Amino acid sequence: MSRKEVVLQFFHDNWKFWLSVCLVVALFAIAVTVYMRKEEKRVTEPLTVKYEDSTNSEKMKKALDVDSGASREITREIERIHDGDVRPVVTYTVEAPTIEAAAMETAKNIEQRDTRLPKQAVEKTDRTVITPDPNKQTVDVYKINLRNNHKIKVGVLQVDGKTYGGAGYQAGRWEGMVYTRDGRQIDAGSIMYTIKQW
Repeated sequence: MSRKEVVLQFFHDNWKFWLSVCLVVALFAIAVTVYMRKEEKRVTEPLTVKYEDSTNSEKMKKALDVDSGASREITREIERIHDGDVRPVVTYTVEAPTIEAAAMETAKNIEQRDTRLPKQAVEKTDRTVITPDPNKQTVDVYKINLRNNHKIKVGVLQVDGKTYGGAGYQAGRWEGMVYTRDGRQIDAGSIMYTIKQW
């Protein structure tokens, strides 16, 4: 028998097994796809948060499902906005009987990508937080883009007329790089920490 005939005979004899394997793989792929779409919708749909909770790092961490560092950074920026240090990018008016109803209407319009809203309100971001402020009778919309904390980097370093290729890894504010001239051994390295970012 030729190799092709052996393979065909094997599949002919074991077709039930291979059919079940294909079905399991297909069901797994469908389940993963459904889960990913559901998770993406959960993360990207607007979230309404109480005004007083919007500056509480722990409550925002739980509400936004982010780590402690990102939560502190988000609440720090929201505090700056509350203090008046940062002006709104755009303002618009929503008519509603109560401030809570206005927040719900705003969330619904953002989720449906209503064309009557300013483009900044409906732009796609990692998180959208809506906060009704009963004191000022306003609804604040915060569009939050989370930084990707893990980065792989490559680069070139030139020292004393010699060129080195480099590869590195960054996690949060820490970054490490190694450099090689011939690709066989590490000739240099560096570790850096970002002390200020904006």
